[in-house]
Amino acid sequence: MSRLPDADAVLATLRAIVSAPTAPYHEARALAAIVAELERDGIDVRLDQYGQIHARVQRGEARPVAIVAHTDHPAFEITSAHGHEGSARVLGGFRGNVLDVPVRVQVYDDHGGGPFPATVDRFVPDLDPVHNSAGRLRIRSEGTLVRGQWAVVDLPGLEVAGDELRMRAADDLAGCAVIVRALLEVSRASFPVDVTGVFTRAEETGLYGARLVAEDGAIPRDAFVISVEASRALPHAPAGRGIVLRVGDQHNTFTNGAERFLRVAAERLQRDGIPTQRALLDGGTCEASTFVVHGWDTTAIALPNVNYHNRGPDDRMAPEIVRLNDVQSGVALLVEALRAVAEDARETWWAHAGPVPDEVKTVLHGEGGA
Repeated sequence: MSRLPDADAVLATLRAIVSAPTAPYHEARALAAIVAELERDGIDVRLDQYGQIHARVQRGEARPVAIVAHTDHPAFEITSAHGHEGSARVLGGFRGNVLDVPVRVQVYDDHGGGPFPATVDRFVPDLDPVHNSAGRLRIRSEGTLVRGQWAVVDLPGLEVAGDELRMRAADDLAGCAVIVRALLEVSRASFPVDVTGVFTRAEETGLYGARLVAEDGAIPRDAFVISVEASRALPHAPAGRGIVLRVGDQHNTFTNGAERFLRVAAERLQRDGIPTQRALLDGGTCEASTFVVHGWDTTAIALPNVNYHNRGPDDRMAPEIVRLNDVQSGVALLVEALRAVAEDARETWWAHAGPVPDEVKTVLHGEGGA
């Protein structure tokens, strides 16, 4: 029977992963947190040549499934420095008015250093499409700045207020946590499964990690691909009403052959009183588009994300917000979808698309006959 995963276990996994600071090209701490959660329960983990995680659960005979999420979040990278002052470029989707006022940040490096506080201000537009950078800012800090350091917005890793989860980087560390919990849950199940969680890098600067996975053929060509995102909450897909079966994004619609297993799972969850939603989410582009373009049978799910890319209602930096029950329903949906793949199941409405009864053929033939 379908059921929600334990809330305390979900929160523990979330806290371990979303508390890690991360930035495009600087995801080591987030990757390490994910590996620690997986290896603690004996999940098979390997790293590809780009440092991306492939975590597999395989039992019996089942069609392969790859579930993909990215480990970076928009941030800042220091490009020049002199003592306590320097210049930082935007990496990823920070845009508009949030950059027009001073922003408090925490500075890290890739050798375990930090954090120490700093402020970025004086935004200068300087579009760099290769790194999805809107421009650069001045950075001033209490510590010594060095070129190559990076900075995240000074917001909490995770704050829990009832069902509301406030965090610096729901996009997409919360999505990573959903996959980790699903892998842990399915590793204890009994049905056949062949699922690989793929945790990518540099999505925010150009879907680069997913593109490398696709270009290298790092997942089987016959695999179903499921992208997991924390995507902008929209009026027709609000936070708190369950995980969203995402039929498409800003640029692409996804494939029916893969989505059908999510729909089967959603039917089963509904019978257990677990809510889900289904919608086109055109507030951004997700990694599913990469795999659609490269020919995989692809679908997606999304956590409705309030304050997407940390843009608060007053155009100031604010925590991203997702709901605990959406996270739980996302884990449950993935587990049940993997069960549906093992069964090659179809949702109930497919009976209405099957062979037409002979009685109806007779009636229609008679009405249209000479």
